[in-house]
Amino acid sequence: MLAAIETLIPHRAPMRFIDALTDCTDTTARAHTHFTADHFAVADGAVLEAALVECLAQTIAAALGYRGRASGTTGAANHGMLAAVSNFKIHAPPPLDQLLTIEVREVKRLGPMLLIAGTISCAEQLIASGELSLYA
Repeated sequence: MLAAIETLIPHRAPMRFIDALTDCTDTTARAHTHFTADHFAVADGAVLEAALVECLAQTIAAALGYRGRASGTTGAANHGMLAAVSNFKIHAPPPLDQLLTIEVREVKRLGPMLLIAGTISCAEQLIASGELSLYA
């Protein structure tokens, strides 16, 4: 864990979906999460698909917060906005009570617009993948 997740993103329970930022470079980031049966993003024993998109977005937010702290900015990244979701696919239902790994990489940046590609996996099984466009 690189830093307490609450210091990197503005999201708080029940809307904070990622547990920890575990790796971060200039263009990539990795986070972990897990969902329990009583989690806000679980309905009828299944993780809501929109929660997986939000996991990618929160991983980017955490990376931006971490990079900001590394460059001397304090506080969580709180100025970003999800603009679009592209080619998002659910490959397998995410299991409850299992560690999910979220990986994102910056594909392109044009001023404040950022295109990222990301995956979510569990024990090397691909759960979801797609691209997000963000204003960051």
